[in-house]
Amino acid sequence: MRDTLSTLWRAFGRYRWHVIVLAVFGILSALLEGIGINAVIPLISFFTGGANTPTDFISQTIQALFAFLHIPFSFRYLLGFILGLFVLRAVSVVVFGYIRGWIVADFLGKETEDMLGRMMRASWPFLLKQKLGTMHNNLVRDIQCTSNLLSVVAQVVQSWSGLLMYLLVAVNISPTMTLYAVGGGGALLVTVRPLLQRMRRLGDTVSITEKQFSQFLSEHIIGMKSVKAAGAEEPALADGALQVNRLRSLSIRQAFTRALSASFFQPASLVLVIVLFLLTHRSPDFNIISFAAVLYLIQKIFTYLESGQNALISVNEMLPYAQNISNVKQALAEYRESSGAEGGPFSFKRSLAFESVSFAYISSKPTLEDMTFSIERGQTVGLVGPSGAGKTSIADLILRLFRPAQGHVLLDGVDAEEIPLADWRKHIGYVSQDVFLFNGTIEDNIRFYNQALTAEDIEDAAKQANIYDFIKGLPEGFKTMTGDRGVMLSGGQRQRIALARALAGNPALLILDEATSALDHESEKLIHESIRALHGKITALIIAHRPSTVAEADAILVLHHGRIIERGAPRELLRNSVSYFYKMQKS
Repeated sequence: MRDTLSTLWRAFGRYRWHVIVLAVFGILSALLEGIGINAVIPLISFFTGGANTPTDFISQTIQALFAFLHIPFSFRYLLGFILGLFVLRAVSVVVFGYIRGWIVADFLGKETEDMLGRMMRASWPFLLKQKLGTMHNNLVRDIQCTSNLLSVVAQVVQSWSGLLMYLLVAVNISPTMTLYAVGGGGALLVTVRPLLQRMRRLGDTVSITEKQFSQFLSEHIIGMKSVKAAGAEEPALADGALQVNRLRSLSIRQAFTRALSASFFQPASLVLVIVLFLLTHRSPDFNIISFAAVLYLIQKIFTYLESGQNALISVNEMLPYAQNISNVKQALAEYRESSGAEGGPFSFKRSLAFESVSFAYISSKPTLEDMTFSIERGQTVGLVGPSGAGKTSIADLILRLFRPAQGHVLLDGVDAEEIPLADWRKHIGYVSQDVFLFNGTIEDNIRFYNQALTAEDIEDAAKQANIYDFIKGLPEGFKTMTGDRGVMLSGGQRQRIALARALAGNPALLILDEATSALDHESEKLIHESIRALHGKITALIIAHRPSTVAEADAILVLHHGRIIERGAPRELLRNSVSYFYKMQKS
């Protein structure tokens, strides 16, 4: 119970006053209806000629209120009073529903925005370890179910506050019969309590299984081409069917548990009514009008008991989603990317330098060791070496996706960590081998959320990337849709749009990470022409396997096993027949 309350508080603590207001309106609506039902007793007494005149507290209070207001205590006015009570109850029910709907909608919007923001601001090393399907499930399914949990919590408040009010009114009419009803209801709750625990276990299992299936979907949608090319559709479908069948089985078990829980209440209330009649109908104090009113209230009490029990079952069913959201938010907060010190602005006037930098993805296996080099402003530097040599790691360190284990990255002698991260990345353009384009227009993909860019800026960047003529030749020009992940474009076209995106921000440093390794000769030639035209105007770091890609660089750094084994101008290295770069060129 403590764990449940703690989870609910973490998830919905900021709505505590709204929940209190819900409780007030829940109590008010039940109280108004209860008083209205109680007022039926003196109303009916008018037909019995004053016989069986009720002497309960609520009826006497109503009579006293009429006397205070100088209103005749007659059938007509009492009927109007009762109708007024039910109108007020209807208003309170509408207000309750509106507040509940507002809370759920507000939570859904704010929680999704908060979770997305936390993911976007999480550190890259942490994000690398996460599963795409699980992250998507956290953002959609978990938050949706948690918002439903908030609605269920509101239902719990309404049910149990209503139950309390009806009990008070029933006690006012007949304490004895109410005591029997409370005893029967308590015994019933104890009987169905194991079903709550069962639903909690099922909820945990469903939450885990949904994430596994979401991961399966994400992987196979992204890799659909590979699946079809391998002719592996049927085995993949069989694997997915196993998970779907497991979810179906769990869903059936949840539905059965809910139905089993609800099945006890109507028979129990009927049995209780029969028992109450047998116990009280021979009593000299028996009043058929009061008995009828109490029976109605008992029926309402058991209705609220059933509603409250179902709500508690739903709480246990959905609680794992809220707990998961809480755990994910805590992890994202713990691994939030540092925004850097509030130091000076990004200023690249002389050089970007690595000073004795070491780095490792896994602590036991260093990726870079004692790395020292510098890139002078305006230079084009080529970084070559075999796969696994550490080339992309250098790019990641420059982008500050990772931090050096030892040493420093310096910009004009200033440690990179002393420069605000947002300012740093704003001045660096990055083009990777795996281009990311979203399903939007070419203009939107070049702009890439940079609203400061004008249409002229975008066109200039497209010209620099040698993609302008192609775009203008399209029927819709820059308004042409790229398709999901840019599927409407060739690899070379996607790569040049990515280059235009990087250049549009007028970066101080441009990083091309294997940007031409998968391109045809014509596309590679066009990108080389772009780089050649930018020579001296922009500082560039070109990471490549092929020596031809960096043949016109000012300097070459050759990496092997995380160390620089050669450095110098391309012509110098080519004159050395035993150099790695020479052997790459001749191979």
